[in-house]
Amino acid sequence: MKVGMTHDEVSVTIHEAHALGFAALEGIGLTAGEARVVVDHLIDNSLCGYRFAGLPRILAIADSADIKRPRTPITIVHQTPVSARVDGGNHVGYVAMHRCADIAIQKASANGFALVGAHNSWFSGRNAYYLERIARAGFVGIHTVGATPFVVPPGARRRFLGTNPLAIALPGDPDPFMFDMGTASMMTGEVLLASYLGEDFPDGIGVNAEGRPTNSAAEIVKGGVLPFGGHKGFGLSLVIQALGLLGGAGAPGGDAIDRGFLFIVFDPALLLPRETFKAELGKLISRIKALPKQPGVEEIRIPSERGYREREQRRAAGCFTIDRPVYDRLVNLGRLNR
Repeated sequence: MKVGMTHDEVSVTIHEAHALGFAALEGIGLTAGEARVVVDHLIDNSLCGYRFAGLPRILAIADSADIKRPRTPITIVHQTPVSARVDGGNHVGYVAMHRCADIAIQKASANGFALVGAHNSWFSGRNAYYLERIARAGFVGIHTVGATPFVVPPGARRRFLGTNPLAIALPGDPDPFMFDMGTASMMTGEVLLASYLGEDFPDGIGVNAEGRPTNSAAEIVKGGVLPFGGHKGFGLSLVIQALGLLGGAGAPGGDAIDRGFLFIVFDPALLLPRETFKAELGKLISRIKALPKQPGVEEIRIPSERGYREREQRRAAGCFTIDRPVYDRLVNLGRLNR
């Protein structure tokens, strides 16, 4: 493998990154088909510039207690023509949500609308990855995730809620408009990566195991992060956790909370012709970008614009970088399958 190194990073081609991730995922027990689904997702995250959401997530999968539990087939446990509730079978969420997105697209294609919920899965990755597929199929998509507990509610001393992202995608021309945000001050993957690298955070991000403020990423892993925006972020996080109940994610008791996932997908043609909607969306975005700019501001940037741009740049370059400690551990995981 050809690698170009800086003092703390390794440069890999896209092909080499696929091979590295695929081998590591097979090394921790995923099938070839599952590994392919996960690594495609992770590589796309890296190309879009999401450092923590790319191949470093394999380390979080490997360290998760869930990867050691038995897996069962992903099954639809209840459905109607426009809805499905899915048991993820304890499969990693990259695999289970890929299946749920397929179900949502199929049902929305047949009926104009789809509601798909899921439970018994974990670590589903970047919500926008699924919604981009849905929006490029011509549909509006909304996706919420009640995630693994990592967020300490205001006034509490220990974690209870997930980082609980919300994502919305709208079909556009030439690319969908997408907005994807977490409801925490920092996403779990960012904290885990920083802890692997021995990094610290600014004040106000998280607390240690005793509920006291800390800047250490390693200590925040033991304690938790805070919601963004105080009570507003907390309220949004809580309602997303509650929406996960629709996917079958009940709280079995104690500190254990199942992860709950929800897709809401519909054809804009239920309200407006698709092309009319796309044209109006384009006008809206164009008007915002044409607003007078503050001194020193070159561009008013729209959500998802940076990611699309960076993806094309990295595809053209054919490579991207991985932090050296992450790279070394992925190589070692890949050796487990030899």
